[in-house]
Amino acid sequence: MIAAVRGILHPRQAIFGAAGWVTATYVAQQALRLGSNIILAWLLAPALLGTMLLINTLRTGGELLTDIGVGQSIVNHPRGNEPNFYNTAWTIQIVRGLLLFVLAMLLTAPIAHGYDNPELLLLLPAVAPIFIITGLTSPARFLLQKQLAVRKLALFDLASAGFGTLVQIGFALYMPTIWALIWGLLVSTAIPAVASFFLIDWRSHRLAWEREAVRAIVHFGKWIFLASLVYFLAMNFDRLYFADAIPLTLLGIYGIARTFSDTIMQLFQRLGSLLIFPRVSASALRGRDLQRAIGPMRLLVLASVSVSLAFGIAIADELIYLLYDDRYRAAGFFLTVLLVGTWFGIAATMADATMMGIGKPANVALSNGVKLGVIVAALPWVLTHYGINAALVVFVLAEALRYAMLTWRQRSLGLSFIRQDVLMLAIFVGLIFLFREATALLGFTDGMAGWQVLASVSHL
Repeated sequence: MIAAVRGILHPRQAIFGAAGWVTATYVAQQALRLGSNIILAWLLAPALLGTMLLINTLRTGGELLTDIGVGQSIVNHPRGNEPNFYNTAWTIQIVRGLLLFVLAMLLTAPIAHGYDNPELLLLLPAVAPIFIITGLTSPARFLLQKQLAVRKLALFDLASAGFGTLVQIGFALYMPTIWALIWGLLVSTAIPAVASFFLIDWRSHRLAWEREAVRAIVHFGKWIFLASLVYFLAMNFDRLYFADAIPLTLLGIYGIARTFSDTIMQLFQRLGSLLIFPRVSASALRGRDLQRAIGPMRLLVLASVSVSLAFGIAIADELIYLLYDDRYRAAGFFLTVLLVGTWFGIAATMADATMMGIGKPANVALSNGVKLGVIVAALPWVLTHYGINAALVVFVLAEALRYAMLTWRQRSLGLSFIRQDVLMLAIFVGLIFLFREATALLGFTDGMAGWQVLASVSHL
């Protein structure tokens, strides 16, 4: 058992070094992304950003709704490093990409009609080739993830983000229309896809179809498919619903707030997938032994999150006012509310990675199903009766219930951290009010009174 614990926690310097690489490059990557977002918001009209938000949501939906866990299978399976296995996974990925391209072309007219947006008749076919591009992308990043080659993978992702930022801004300066965003997406995806073949020996890539590998991928992937399906709907139902229920201009403003809140969530999803998931998969520890092994590190992470996120909530509205012009002012309060739900989302994300590592993806699907159920049941009614500000509270409640479901499932597996989480949640809530009033005394914010004024205004 001692050896197994060391497999997760030691050498401690290596773990924190890897976490440092992931965090540092991710922060730089997201700084580029947010910088690009700010510049594009100045160059382009909010309605264009709203249209692209819908297109990206539909694209992501196509990818997640057909996800059978190709990458996760490479990381999780003992034979994931063998060429026959990962080349079979790559072949499945290519076939999936081609099918998604055909499906996107067939569904263009119904989607455009459903959203009463004729512009989508041209835009969706223009974006559809991205499915072929991502299908052809090398499985190298999953191999690096399995091998815990965090530094190499993190630097590659940072370089890709930097290239994508330059491409997007360049197109927006040249043609300040929706086509700048379309072409920017295609080019910034295609070049990293080609470069991915050089992360490993490019000569090892070949089409393959080993039956044993296919069976293993499909067996593991059936729960990944369900988890991805529910995850997509839980994370993107708001975008799909708002695209029809509110003006595209307001959708673009809402997208600004989501960009900031999603940035934080994606960091911890990345830490979970690159560090927690592969380490737990490779460990023999389960139940209370695993709980004791990861408990101290988890407490440190959650304490850091509670302090930094509470400060972020205290200044979120002022940050939006500083970075964006008055057209995007409503995003300030949107972001404040969404960040409250992020605390529960981060705790749930760490649980997700652990569940995946011990081979329990069904629990991930179940928790996302609870979140989706709350959003689908409550969001339309609350938006209609109380406006979008109140509707955002639904997301906080849904994220909290997702976390509660995972906590219940963890407890049944001997992995409960209830006491730890109750303490951190109390500290988090207290710090929000402390930081808000402290920044008000320093003249940086309007304090609690400012939030009350914003909350009283409904934007529809």
